[in-house]
Amino acid sequence: MVSWQTRTAKLLSRLTIRQSLKRELSVADMRERIQAMERFFPNVPDDIRIEHEPGLNHCDAEWLTPGAGPTERVILHLPGGAFMTRFMRAERLLLARMCRATNARGRLVFYRLAPENPYPAGLDDCLEAYQQILDLGTPPEHLVISGMSAGGCLALAVLLKARDLGLPMPAGALLMSPAADMTEESTDGSRVSNAARDAVLSLERGDDIRRLYLGEHIELANHPYISPVLADYTGLPPLFFQVSGSEILLDDSHRCAQRARACGVSAEIEVWDRMPHGWQALSFAPESGRAIARLADFIRERCP
Repeated sequence: MVSWQTRTAKLLSRLTIRQSLKRELSVADMRERIQAMERFFPNVPDDIRIEHEPGLNHCDAEWLTPGAGPTERVILHLPGGAFMTRFMRAERLLLARMCRATNARGRLVFYRLAPENPYPAGLDDCLEAYQQILDLGTPPEHLVISGMSAGGCLALAVLLKARDLGLPMPAGALLMSPAADMTEESTDGSRVSNAARDAVLSLERGDDIRRLYLGEHIELANHPYISPVLADYTGLPPLFFQVSGSEILLDDSHRCAQRARACGVSAEIEVWDRMPHGWQALSFAPESGRAIARLADFIRERCP
């Protein structure tokens, strides 16, 4: 049974985020609305230390360190937000909870956003953060990359580009409902069957998001760094997907996992019943805690 906390969050999401995505709101208006909603998310616990050094060349980033004393594990987390917005407090708290559950340090990257900085700016920032962690001496077998929604797409893109550049692979990757299909053909399957059930996302702005993210390079929508559902996953590390069975992005996770397995890559997918998109970040909901526990299990398994 879905908790009352999650049911309440779904209702509020339908009335706010989903309605914003269905309307012709400017990017500035969407960001303003999200900033207003962020006040409902608490700050990170007092035992989590936040540091900003060393920085990145073109964007802000934070180190989150649990007070209990971290192990050698590092989680590189890439937030979502349709490549144009972000829930800073929500994703910071999500990463803090993951770090506490695994005794890991966390690196949260506030990559540059479209439309001011279209592709490949955001991907470049995330890849720089990945390279930085390696350069600081973190063994790749102690590093896990994670991402939610658009951040999940970027996490997959970082893996693909790092592999193509000959960089070492991390121990694994956590993909929370990755938005992994930006092609013009991404208008069927769960994007149709779950259109009415999804409490957060809407197809109404799909074309706008693609155009704003790609800028003058709309012809690249089929590139695997932009639409990882089309990628060759050879050489990638184990992947762990979490997605709701009622969201429009359900098929993205299934298709990515299928392509990974076809290339001999371990890919586990958990489909959660009737959860809203991004439920892992709802710190007040019991399902969020259970989801993070499963993510933590994967991290500990891959980084003993």
